[in-house]
Amino acid sequence: MFLRAEIFLYFVLLVRNSYQRSWVTTEELENHISPEDLQEFLKIKTPATTTTEAPDADYDSIEFSVRVGVPNEVDCFGFGPTMTQIIEKFFNMKPDSSEIVNTQFYFSSRNQRQRVQVFAGDQFGLEWVDYKPERKTIMIVHGYMSYSNASWVNDMTRAFLEWGDVNVIAVDWSGGGNTWKYWRAVANTRRVGSDITAFLNQLMAATGAKVKDFHFVGHSLGAHISSYVSFHIGRVARITGLDPAQPCYGLANSTERLDATDADFVDIIHTNGRLMTRIGLGLPDPLGDADFYPNGGMKQPGCFNNSDSKWARFLPISPSKLQQAICSHGRAYLLFTESLVNNNCTFRAYPWNLTYQGVNASIRATCDKRGSCSEMGIRAVGLNGLPRAHGTYFTLTTEKEPYCPTESEQRKPWPKLLWDLRNGFTLNKILNVTTVTQAYADPMEYNEVTTTTQKSWWNRILDTFG
Repeated sequence: MFLRAEIFLYFVLLVRNSYQRSWVTTEELENHISPEDLQEFLKIKTPATTTTEAPDADYDSIEFSVRVGVPNEVDCFGFGPTMTQIIEKFFNMKPDSSEIVNTQFYFSSRNQRQRVQVFAGDQFGLEWVDYKPERKTIMIVHGYMSYSNASWVNDMTRAFLEWGDVNVIAVDWSGGGNTWKYWRAVANTRRVGSDITAFLNQLMAATGAKVKDFHFVGHSLGAHISSYVSFHIGRVARITGLDPAQPCYGLANSTERLDATDADFVDIIHTNGRLMTRIGLGLPDPLGDADFYPNGGMKQPGCFNNSDSKWARFLPISPSKLQQAICSHGRAYLLFTESLVNNNCTFRAYPWNLTYQGVNASIRATCDKRGSCSEMGIRAVGLNGLPRAHGTYFTLTTEKEPYCPTESEQRKPWPKLLWDLRNGFTLNKILNVTTVTQAYADPMEYNEVTTTTQKSWWNRILDTFG
């Protein structure tokens, strides 16, 4: 109980004050989550839902009435129902209303690249947008502490429009996600999911668009929102999960987070799937039909910061490690965007058994024409004659755009990667850990852990004063 209180108070102080710190920029605040929050999990029981099919009519007459249930509270810290009721007297842990969250939808196309907002409900209308139901529709959903006009969302939108003649819908739920209270953002994902479900049902009823013409792309919490929406509108053709969020979802069951049953094809790119105690903002577990692990999926090349102050050692985590995690977490959407715009860049994906021993075997294997290898990114579904990806894959990338390694780099990966993987998949005997598999061991554990039980941050401060 006291440990959780310590975690909670530190989380509040860290995130609330982060806006004034030089080591976190506005863009980096996306998915800014306390590492101790990684032991939280979501206990949301979604009530039974009913849907009302809108009649065939002109879209001006379509009612905004198709909604799904939203839970009354979220036990994100795992205290249980009794403690949750007590905590609610001091902290609001219920999802916000649709009016407060204010989920917004912005449409783009090749003929109308300047995005235009389409309003839900009675204001719904497509007169000012170039939406064609016969096209494939891409829906992009951002994560925690982000918004629909973030640079990566705009870059991905432009990349999709260059890639194909598609409709693009960028969802903005910053009204529910831009809060230092991460558990509130998690609670609001269900509200956002309900609002998006109602909007898409209204859109499909008005235009005749088909569920199987949709491809959802969600980053972090946006990946779980995409899962929720797809489940409630009848399984879309594809969901691409970009490092799906781990905090509050690490122990959640498959109905509460993205998994392979949520769409006809679910592909996941894991870029920060580390041990929860080592600031893993993304889920490390295989979740989809195809799971890609760039450079092992724990941390990404080029994501580092050595600007720790002397006070950093008194904190539960170091600022540089948090910044490294944020950078690795965001690398997922950069890699996916690159797969859209660069035809000369191939993110070759090798079948991998999630072990260190399997890394060398994977990257040294010959990719034959029978489909032993695949490709991470937009072509994972099997475009341009490639086989559809299935299973878990190891992918090599570089630290800078276009992130695509040369043939020589494919054959001889950078030494530090192999060092990280070697130590990351070897548990230190001092740890005496029996519940963590070798596949999810972390390279940071190997050098840094020197005792069986690490002292709390306040004990470390007391020790410095004798």
